[in-house]
Amino acid sequence: MPNGKEIIRTGSEGPRQILEPRRGRVRIKCFVDSVRCAYCRGTGADSISTYDSSSRCPVCSGAGEISVKPPVVSCLKCSGTGRERGDLTCLACKGTGVVSVREDATTCLKCKGTGKNGGFYCIACKGQDIA
Repeated sequence: MPNGKEIIRTGSEGPRQILEPRRGRVRIKCFVDSVRCAYCRGTGADSISTYDSSSRCPVCSGAGEISVKPPVVSCLKCSGTGRERGDLTCLACKGTGVVSVREDATTCLKCKGTGKNGGFYCIACKGQDIA
């Protein structure tokens, strides 16, 4: 879960854990239908907008939550914040803070859980350490 915050809204099954041995940490695989928008932190407002204080979030369109395809894990690229380099939307998770994975997903064997392949991200796991 990103930054220790609760991202789960509803779920039919309990979470499962995936160990990333290279980094020595656990990422939770959650079976949920929707998550709180990471980009706006569930407010539905675009806090970065310089044009108008009432601007809607560009990720959730002001809803504050986003429908996802379960199971999901927190995004490794943006650490679940939905943002990169300040106020840019994370390209890996598209600002949601989570990425969908296969139900049988485990640590990526190609990059051995690093998410990188040389100077680039691992194509097999799309830089998420899980394939």
